[in-house]
Amino acid sequence: MVTEIDAIPTLVGILVLVIPSMLLGRICKHFGISEIVGFVIGGIALGPFALGGMIPFFDRSLVELSDLMLSFWQISGIIILFSAGLHFTFSSLKHVGIQAVIIGTAGVIVPLGLGYGISILFGIDWMVAMIIGATLSATSITAAVTILGELGKEKTKEGNILVNAAVLDDVIGLAILSSIISLIIAHSIPVIETVLFEISKSLILWIILLLGAVFLLPKIVHAVAVTRPTSLESRGTKQATALGSAFGMAAIASIIGLNPIVGAFAAGMGLAGSKLARQVKEFVGELQIIFAPFFFAILGANVDILNILDIDLVLFVVILIIAVFSKILGSGIPAIILLKNKNKGLRIGCGMIVRGEIAFITAGIGLSYGIISDNIFSTLIFVILGTIFIGPILLRYSFKKNGEIQNSN
Repeated sequence: MVTEIDAIPTLVGILVLVIPSMLLGRICKHFGISEIVGFVIGGIALGPFALGGMIPFFDRSLVELSDLMLSFWQISGIIILFSAGLHFTFSSLKHVGIQAVIIGTAGVIVPLGLGYGISILFGIDWMVAMIIGATLSATSITAAVTILGELGKEKTKEGNILVNAAVLDDVIGLAILSSIISLIIAHSIPVIETVLFEISKSLILWIILLLGAVFLLPKIVHAVAVTRPTSLESRGTKQATALGSAFGMAAIASIIGLNPIVGAFAAGMGLAGSKLARQVKEFVGELQIIFAPFFFAILGANVDILNILDIDLVLFVVILIIAVFSKILGSGIPAIILLKNKNKGLRIGCGMIVRGEIAFITAGIGLSYGIISDNIFSTLIFVILGTIFIGPILLRYSFKKNGEIQNSN
């Protein structure tokens, strides 16, 4: 049970993380760097392993990654992905569907294979190598949509493909994670049929969830909104009901074994083509002012900068290179072939580089089961952090070099 003693320090901790992170994000934006970099730096500097853990508050640290704090973090991810979904209609998904499937699937397989193969060449045990490969496999959807939003490129052809490929990448990545957990428990490599079954099941569940959102949500939200159209209480009913639908779809996604944020994305897509889309976009866009910095600040807050002393520097450099180029190869090359355009294809590859929540979870599972050492875990965490810095820079540069964006002041 959450008490006032739990809630007040958590809310203060959120403010301590969000406000400086927002300012750092603005500074980064001023110099033509993605705001995400500033948000993450703010989280690292003010997290429980740095300043936030040194300053006492209510007989505890000023910033703690408590269950309540992490619940707010998950809520922020749901809101960000719901907002992203509002920019992509179901018809736009149908238009790029096959392309997104190919790019998203290749974007999982290539990093997984290269991560595993390179690790084996380093003499690393096969189970540890599997964790490393799985950690590199899934793109951070939240980062992808946030970067595109910063650049104002979410409506472009490559932006549309990138986001939908990242969603499918996440779905497939979670299916692989499920297979990895089975591998850990059984201590044996799962047969290919089992992995394919998990992936196919996850994709089918995602499609069913999306179809349900597209055909049912607009009707439900509209029906609730017009029940008492003249009453004072009805003000904001459409927005509140739409936001409630995002949490409802997130809950359903979680129940059926998918990431809650892909359920929120489906809810956004379900409402994107409705008459309510404009009002809901404006409402949720205002919420993102707080929730986007908070989401990425929490990712940074998970990083103990002192662990940099424990990393294997050679392994770190090699895995980081693999993390970057495996997405460019896995997603960028198929995109170049499918779009017949080198620049657009490379943008998609660059946009898929950033790893985030799924990568942290995968590495954490490997550590908690005793499969990977603290040394390997720290190395993976800093690789993930490296992709959060490198991905936005490369994506911004890929647009900027063709004169499609200007430096922000």
